[in-house]
Amino acid sequence: MRAIFALFLPIFLFSFTLSLNNGIEKGKPYSILEISDTKNFECVEQILAYDTKRYACMLDDDGILQMQDVDLDLMDIRYKKEGDKLFIVVLPKANSRLINTQNALFSDQNVSQNLSKISKRFNIIVDPNLREFDKKQPNGINFNPIFSSLLTPSIGALDFSKAPIKGFDSNDIDIYINIKKAYERGAFNKVLDDTKIAIERHPQSIFAGEFLLYRLRAMDKIFASNTPLEDLSPDDVIKEGKAWIRKFPSDDNYAEVLYMIARAYIKESLLSDAKYMIDILLNEHKNSKFTWLLMLDYADEIYKNGRSKDAVKLYEDVLYSTSDIDIASRAALALAGLNIQKESLNEAKKYILKITNANEKFLLNDRQKANEMAAKFLANDMADIAARIYEILVLNSKKADEIYEVSLKNLGIALAKSGEINRAYEYLNRYESEFKYGDYLAEVGTAKDGLFFSLGETNSTKLHAHYKTLIEKYEKSDIGVKAIIADMKLNNDERKFSDTLGYTAVIKDLNQSEGFMLLNAAALELAKEAVRKNDCQSVINLSESYDLNRLEIPQFKLYECQIRTARYKDANALALAHIKDENLEDRVEWLVNLSQSSYLLNDYENSVKAANEAISLAQSVEHSDPSPALFYRFYSLLKLDRFSEAMQTLNATITLRGQEFKLIEAYDTLARYAYSKNDFANAGIYAKKALEMQTNAKINSYTPSLNFIYASANLKLNELDDALDEARYILSLRLKADERSRALALISDIFIAKKEPKNALPYLNECVKSNLNNAYTALCRSNLELVNLK
Repeated sequence: MRAIFALFLPIFLFSFTLSLNNGIEKGKPYSILEISDTKNFECVEQILAYDTKRYACMLDDDGILQMQDVDLDLMDIRYKKEGDKLFIVVLPKANSRLINTQNALFSDQNVSQNLSKISKRFNIIVDPNLREFDKKQPNGINFNPIFSSLLTPSIGALDFSKAPIKGFDSNDIDIYINIKKAYERGAFNKVLDDTKIAIERHPQSIFAGEFLLYRLRAMDKIFASNTPLEDLSPDDVIKEGKAWIRKFPSDDNYAEVLYMIARAYIKESLLSDAKYMIDILLNEHKNSKFTWLLMLDYADEIYKNGRSKDAVKLYEDVLYSTSDIDIASRAALALAGLNIQKESLNEAKKYILKITNANEKFLLNDRQKANEMAAKFLANDMADIAARIYEILVLNSKKADEIYEVSLKNLGIALAKSGEINRAYEYLNRYESEFKYGDYLAEVGTAKDGLFFSLGETNSTKLHAHYKTLIEKYEKSDIGVKAIIADMKLNNDERKFSDTLGYTAVIKDLNQSEGFMLLNAAALELAKEAVRKNDCQSVINLSESYDLNRLEIPQFKLYECQIRTARYKDANALALAHIKDENLEDRVEWLVNLSQSSYLLNDYENSVKAANEAISLAQSVEHSDPSPALFYRFYSLLKLDRFSEAMQTLNATITLRGQEFKLIEAYDTLARYAYSKNDFANAGIYAKKALEMQTNAKINSYTPSLNFIYASANLKLNELDDALDEARYILSLRLKADERSRALALISDIFIAKKEPKNALPYLNECVKSNLNNAYTALCRSNLELVNLK
């Protein structure tokens, strides 16, 4: 009897998939771990001590995220990421098997077991019921036939060179990782020791080829550093390299090993053998970077031996054939060096430009050589290319570096000679700042003085640049301040007022009077421009930040901007300053403005006073319009609770044309005021008036607030039918949620007042069932309880 319970725990990471299925058979749990990828990978079974097993799978790390180790009931799973490889190690805790499940049963009539250790999908079965090791079949006639010969032929697991693996070691993964890390941190002697031990202990490891390869790489690095070991010679590289080639002829690193052997030949001055290696690489691995690198190494060597033409040809072949930018840069640098030696500096410049335009940081590989080239160019009046090289060195070096000081000094001088005045000043000043007691201060000072007198321009663009340079050089000294003032004057002459204001912080710091005058003049012009653009915020910002002459700004526009930006005190002061203007029409308008600003400042008495003066003066001034003052007077009188005077003022506005919207607003305010004073009769009258005016004006800005006032006032006055009609009308409107709950509470109050509680029930129930929780729903619940009690 089999009971199966499957648990599927997938991990999908790009093309890599790992999933686990669990179940129970004959009362015992089992697990099936499936590992798959879109590319072939290798899984091997390793037999450890006491017939325990370990499974190791190695996949390409194509951006796979970091994964945590997992401990399960029937297995432990460990992950190791190293370089471009991901290692998955499975440690079963019960009987287990590794099965290659790439072949589909339905894909071929000849269904056979796949014993290959390289596949796109493997399953690891961990099951206590599993017979882990095949037992020998009994010798007799009463047995099931085993057709082992029908299985697909297999040579088993393969190493990285696709050679059969005869056995498995248990610690080779860790050893391989340690060797790789040692190589990457430059511990080449340790790599030699560790690889020797690894090869002796694990000759059949799947990493045997890697052990030998890292050993060759380490020896190659040691010889390249010109610090070889006493018991090590280039001949060791040749012998071990040839052995590697014989053992791993199909390995992807074949070209690299040939390259290292050829470099050893060059070290041993066996140039014909090295040339033979070049021919092999060109025929079999033409696109490999090691082919081009070997050609460069070979060219370097034959140039030393006097074969300059052959060397140049090789350098050019590499430069124009390789797609590797670093290798091309090395070839270009070599060609530049050869041309400098021949005094062909223009040709050398062409090759240096190829590097600086495409791969400038390559020059940092040999800073001393780059510095020497730049000095040669500078000495031969080729300051532009010299400056390019020096700047690369300066920007990518530290102050403590040996070549930094001289490169920084020469960069400033080169820039000055190439006409880049501002940048020359920048770097020369930087030298003085960083090396206050430097060896080249006198030379730098001479260069700066030459720059200072080099400009005699009347061109404004060049003048600005000259002033900027002087300002940066002399800062707050006399020459620096004069340069600032001159630049500000030039900006104002060219109407570049914003540029002038850029000096605000400096002028305030200097407390320079002429500078303040120039700032204020520029600010005034910008304020005028802002007025024309109706940019009130800029007008106010400029008037508050600078001591500009505000009388030169259109005064009514300035007042409007002050009101729009809530500068009510400033607006009030401005209006007060103009109420005695000679122009009477203007005086009326300023009195209206004074009434407005006083009202906004809650100074209602002065608002009424200013309104009265505006109305009185306007009677004798033709074409003046004091009508806005009537409204400010009305609102102020209401605030002062002088209701009858407010009503008189409002009545005076009824005959005004074009004031319908202001009148509706006034009656709305009046209705609210009356209701707040419990004057429900007038509240209803004014609300109804406002509603009628709103209907005539074909707007609904004050609906439903006015309708609520009107209905509530009628309810208070016991005019229940009118109140009910209005409440029903309100409910017919498209209301917000809180407005509807208010309307439901209102109409239920009206029905209760009419002693018709049953009619109130539907409204109360709707109100209570809403999701809102406010004063109106609370009132509905109270009324519903009272109605239910009755």
